[in-house]
Amino acid sequence: MKLDEIIEEFRECNYNHFNEFYNETKKRVFFTIAAIIKDKDAVDDLMQDTYIKFLENISKYQSKTNINAYLSTIAHNIAINYYNREKKLVHNEEIIDYIPHEESNNPDDSSIKVLEMLKDLDDTAKEIVILHIINDLKFKEISKIVDKPLGTVLWIYNKAIKELRKKAGVADEK
Repeated sequence: MKLDEIIEEFRECNYNHFNEFYNETKKRVFFTIAAIIKDKDAVDDLMQDTYIKFLENISKYQSKTNINAYLSTIAHNIAINYYNREKKLVHNEEIIDYIPHEESNNPDDSSIKVLEMLKDLDDTAKEIVILHIINDLKFKEISKIVDKPLGTVLWIYNKAIKELRKKAGVADEK
């Protein structure tokens, strides 16, 4: 079943396919929150809050809108509000322990390698890279989520990619 069809069911208070919706979107929501918050229990709670807020405000969701960008915006706002309340710093190394997995209890090696490479980026750069590469969002959408001008987002992203290429031993393309 397509996500748009499931969302239409949600509008009719039919939540029979919620697990399918959740499984299809949870990684992106997780990474959005984990880019900001370090505490696994808090990440789990904030994921739950994200889906509750989405369902409570389902009437505001416009069909044909990128659902992943919409959920990422909700998750980002909830995580930032939590962060501001708690005033905790993100410890990037701990994120590796919290990767949601599809069927196994062990995160795959590629996810770990990606997160290990991201750990040295500043929080804003890490969040932008995660939103673009992992969540597959467009820079215009990311600009709205992180509340920065599009040019700034592109500059931060390109600088981060150069740093990651250097770390990975890949020469810059010229």
